[in-house]
Amino acid sequence: MTKKEINSTEVHNLRSRILNYAILIEKQLEDFIRDYFIDDKNKKTKFDELILGKEFFTFEQKIKVFEKIIKEYGNLKINIWIKEVFNLGEDNKKLLKKIRYIREIRNAVAHTHPFRNSEINEIVIKYNFDRKAKEIILNNSFDVKFFNIYLEVSDILRGLSIELFKN
Repeated sequence: MTKKEINSTEVHNLRSRILNYAILIEKQLEDFIRDYFIDDKNKKTKFDELILGKEFFTFEQKIKVFEKIIKEYGNLKINIWIKEVFNLGEDNKKLLKKIRYIREIRNAVAHTHPFRNSEINEIVIKYNFDRKAKEIILNNSFDVKFFNIYLEVSDILRGLSIELFKN
């Protein structure tokens, strides 16, 4: 294999991981929303099928519903793995920003073709978000950063679900 083939394989794997992590976060949001609204196990399944799993209920819409729900809980504090204590009232904007960042990167990776930037000899994705030109360098450093954000968000969502719904 040439160096370019190795990099292409690594980039493909990185893109796959990003998409997987984003899907997992979206699923955690779906579970949170479902558990907030529905107690009955049979109705949860129907809610998943008829509402949460439909294409009209987008990732961003799920974030907005989640945002409205968590406002009800003010200064709820939970113990989580990555941070010792997460204060929902103080940290909810940071959490929502990280969730939206995961969605943004997911969309960029899913809908934009990467290319080799010969000036820096890296594989990049250039995209627009909120009317701003942005660029992701698909390398190990980005992989670690994105994974750490995923872990933190996932842990907080899991902790909130456990605390609020005793799941």
